[in-house]
Amino acid sequence: MPDEATCKALAIAHCERINAGDVEGLLALYSPAVRFEDPVGSGLRIGHGALRSHIAAAVAGGVHDAYGEPVAAPDGRHAAVPVTSTVNFLPGGPLLVRHGILDAPPEPESARVEFSCTLVIEVGAAGLIEDMRAYWGRSDVRFVA
Repeated sequence: MPDEATCKALAIAHCERINAGDVEGLLALYSPAVRFEDPVGSGLRIGHGALRSHIAAAVAGGVHDAYGEPVAAPDGRHAAVPVTSTVNFLPGGPLLVRHGILDAPPEPESARVEFSCTLVIEVGAAGLIEDMRAYWGRSDVRFVA
């Protein structure tokens, strides 16, 4: 059964494996039937295949997660961590433009985007993340130098 320390450690491990570009290592933290939304409201996606595609795209964009101190719920199953992610505008940025989150930058090849978000996970009895939600909105996304 998970506990608060395990949940916090998994939230941090998620960020560290993203930063290392370790897609398969990140997937090992998650249940094969994981449910996730990034961002919340964009539609629930399910399973390792969907998560692999999502994470691989972020890694291809040079993502880096700067994370803060995680907090855990007293239920021993949930944790949240504040994250500031930076990623190249390309290849994923045009999707943000299509959804009205950002305007197209003058030099897309060199532009970087910053997301301020909170990552919330739910850990199952097997000690794997079963649910992940990333909370961020239009006001939390900006271009950085």
